[in-house]
Amino acid sequence: MPLSKRQLVRLQTLYSQLARHEIGVGVSREARLAWAAECLHKPVKSFSDLTLADAGFLIDSIQECLGIKAPAKHRPDRAQARRAGVDGRKDGQEFASTPQLASEADLASIQAYYDRLGWGRAQFDAWLRSPRSPLKHKSAPVIVTVADANRVRWALKGMLQFAGKWEDRGAPKKER
Repeated sequence: MPLSKRQLVRLQTLYSQLARHEIGVGVSREARLAWAAECLHKPVKSFSDLTLADAGFLIDSIQECLGIKAPAKHRPDRAQARRAGVDGRKDGQEFASTPQLASEADLASIQAYYDRLGWGRAQFDAWLRSPRSPLKHKSAPVIVTVADANRVRWALKGMLQFAGKWEDRGAPKKER
C-alpha cells in the first residue's frame, strides 16, 4: 500500500531535522535516498514510491534517533484489520493462498491469554499437542502463521470466557 501525503510530509520533515542534528547526514535528495536505501536494505528511487510499512519504519527510526517518543501502537489499516479478524476461520479462505507469518505481537497476546488462565509454558505446549488443540491438523503444533495464531487466540479466549476471566477491553467498566 502506498504511503499517504501526510506520511510523506512527516518523513521529509523528520529527515530534515535528522540532517540538521546528526553529523554526516546530508541534506541533498541523493543523500536522503541513499540513507533510506541503507536503512531498508533495498534501492529507493523516491520517498513517494515507498510502501506504508517502509515509510513507517523510516519514521520510527528517525524518531528513535532524535529521541522523539513514538506512539506505542500503530493502528492497522482496513485490509490488515480484516485479515486479523478473518484469517484462520473456516469461512475465511480468501487468505489461505497467501499465508502471513505471525508477529511478535501475536505471540505476546497469546502468552498473555494463557498467563491469565494461570498456565505456564509447559502446560500451554501440552495443550497444543493434545487432541483439543486448535492446531491438531498440523503434524507439529507450532504457531507459524497469523491463521494459526488466530485459531489459538480464539480457543484461549473461549476458555477465558468460560472461566470468567475474560474482560472485554472495549466495553465500559462496571461499577462495584
